Amino acid sequence: MIPRLLLMLATYQYGGTFIGAVICSDGIVIAADSRTTFMDGRGNRFAFLDGTPKIFADRGSAVAISGMTSLEGELFSSFVNRNRFLLDRSVNEILFGFLLYVPFNNTNGMVMISAGFVDGKPMICAKTPIDPQNCAGTGFFSNKVSQVLRSNLAKLNRAPTTAEGTAILKAAIEESGRTDASVGGPISILKLTSDGPPQWSGAVLSDGGVTQICDLVQRRRADIVSFGPKEDLDLHLTAACSK
Repeated sequence: MIPRLLLMLATYQYGGTFIGAVICSDGIVIAADSRTTFMDGRGNRFAFLDGTPKIFADRGSAVAISGMTSLEGELFSSFVNRNRFLLDRSVNEILFGFLLYVPFNNTNGMVMISAGFVDGKPMICAKTPIDPQNCAGTGFFSNKVSQVLRSNLAKLNRAPTTAEGTAILKAAIEESGRTDASVGGPISILKLTSDGPPQWSGAVLSDGGVTQICDLVQRRRADIVSFGPKEDLDLHLTAACSK
């Protein structure tokens, strides 16, 4: 298991999210919620926005990201779209490629999980910038401790099917969201097999062509939910996007 971490971006933080991956009998399932949590320089949460893509995939491996929404103001989804070649690496190399290109000062709270196949065999890997990479050919990874995930997989006493893995991951994310305000919004679930293209279920999310976090704030201002008075939210957003 990887500890929950958050990202500091300038004096404001943008992060959160539950990510997880399960190796199944007929493939791999990787899932994430879509909430971006806004925090001030002291780490106090003041708002959230749902619908942010957190899983990225091409022909080969998939990557899920937690703890970060933007890189020096650029949305992480925009960074991936500009560097699609990073998704071409094998599952056990792809995270190192991402970390090589991500500005170091943006990685303080970053947690990544990759999923894919090596020589036809399933593999999932997890890494933070400062910890060694962990890879496995069975079991699961998640960035948050989840009794729902652990207990439901243990009850099967076998590798789940992708349908079962999908249901268990979805239940784990929903359960986490009931006690953790940084988890919520539409859930994206991606199924990977050794002989076919990635298959999405649940929410298929997009940044809508927006490249900057402050442009996203401006475009979706009405969708941002405040934890406190509206006046405080306005002050925070103005300060965060003043440049």
